Amino acid sequence: MKLYNYLENVEVIETNITRFDMDISGVTSRTDEVKDRYIYVCIKGLTVDGHSYAGEVKKKGAVLVVVEEVNDIIKNNELPYIKVKNSRAVLALMCSAHNGHPERELRMIAVTGTNGKTSTCRILSEIYRKSGSSVLTLGTLDGGLTTRDPEDFFSTLRSAFNNGIDTVIMEASSHALYLDKLCGVDFDGAIFTNLSSEHLDFHKNMEDYSLAKAKLFSVSKFGLYNFDDEFCDNVSSQAVGRKYTYSFCNKDADFYISNFEEYKTDGFSYDLVTKNDVIKVKSKLCGTFNVYNTMCACAFAYCDGIDKEIIEQAVLCVSNVKGRLEKVELKKAPFTVYIDYAHSPDALEKVLLCIRNFKAEEQKITVLFGCGGDRDRTKRRVMGQIASRLADFVIVTSDNSRSEKPCDIISEIMKGIDKERPHIVIENRREAIEYAMMTAKDNDIVLLAGKGHEEYEIDALGKRYFSEKEIAADAVNKRFKGNDN
Repeated sequence: MKLYNYLENVEVIETNITRFDMDISGVTSRTDEVKDRYIYVCIKGLTVDGHSYAGEVKKKGAVLVVVEEVNDIIKNNELPYIKVKNSRAVLALMCSAHNGHPERELRMIAVTGTNGKTSTCRILSEIYRKSGSSVLTLGTLDGGLTTRDPEDFFSTLRSAFNNGIDTVIMEASSHALYLDKLCGVDFDGAIFTNLSSEHLDFHKNMEDYSLAKAKLFSVSKFGLYNFDDEFCDNVSSQAVGRKYTYSFCNKDADFYISNFEEYKTDGFSYDLVTKNDVIKVKSKLCGTFNVYNTMCACAFAYCDGIDKEIIEQAVLCVSNVKGRLEKVELKKAPFTVYIDYAHSPDALEKVLLCIRNFKAEEQKITVLFGCGGDRDRTKRRVMGQIASRLADFVIVTSDNSRSEKPCDIISEIMKGIDKERPHIVIENRREAIEYAMMTAKDNDIVLLAGKGHEEYEIDALGKRYFSEKEIAADAVNKRFKGNDN
């Protein structure tokens, strides 16, 4: 491709190049991916500044660097450059161009919010498949980042389109929106699920967090918003398209619930009421959070023109979402074990309330959890308080400590733990899970919270394989060895 193909919608502030028809073979912000005739985009990261690698990438074959400032390295190496205001946004635009703008050929749907993104995407995907669409779902369950970097995101879209996909349903994280990873993508529709305290190490306060989410709706043809969330107005403030709202029971919303019935672990049913119609929703999922997830998925699909009969059939087909209140199959155990991705105060509270709602009176709840290192520290004490309040026994342990010492993280969690209530600290997560399996009593419910679908652990030594299901199963087999029941 020629350079000018990469510059569509790119505002150039300054440049030292005179030819815009030079051949370009690729674009990246990653130094290890630079090859002959590549464009290297200099990104100012949180810890590393890509501008400092300009000389290195020239040796690897870069023929142009995109910069926000022209430093001495660029001047001394006489590097061809283009200066722009926001190199992150330009990276996305160029990656889109390199892949032939695949997002323009696909129906693009995004879900954003603190919690519920993955489950909502899963339900939406089932609905759109039932309607005849060929769907690609992108998000947390793919592993890695919730929302992919531009280099990976746009190449994935191109491959999807080439393989017959017509609809992409994706999670849009606040980090990705704030950092302009999706710049240039116009969405056919978007959903706001909720907003609670999370990522405040990055966004600093809830106002900034909500405004990052709001960016998604400035490029969406229509948006569906959780009317029950206090940040609904903030998130919808930048909307340019049609606005729809949903609520559990507020009849001022465009969609609301009536005739709600809950069947404990067997799911729930309700009527989703809108101005001129009623959608009969029945789901095998459980918990209030899944009521909201099904509600917004159904409302969105209806707004997008999908027949309510298809919506009703599709929702009934959705069973467990991986890592979301997922029951671990342990045949020998006389107790029940669930894993859940809950790693924020709001998510932990909701999943524990869900379990309390469906458990039998005599059943006791054990929750095992930790908090991630190098992440929002303000939630640690709060999660300790929630665990103490809603569980009968609390096991505090590690969870992706990264560069921090697990004992330091646990110390902050313990500030919220009620010392008068049963609890124990076991720093090593594997040992903590084994302890939970070895000490659980008949009919207990054990919740392993924080990792969900993840099959890895990250600490100061790096990333390694870590399967909570396997650890739990091994411990149960060891405990009940020889028991065939």
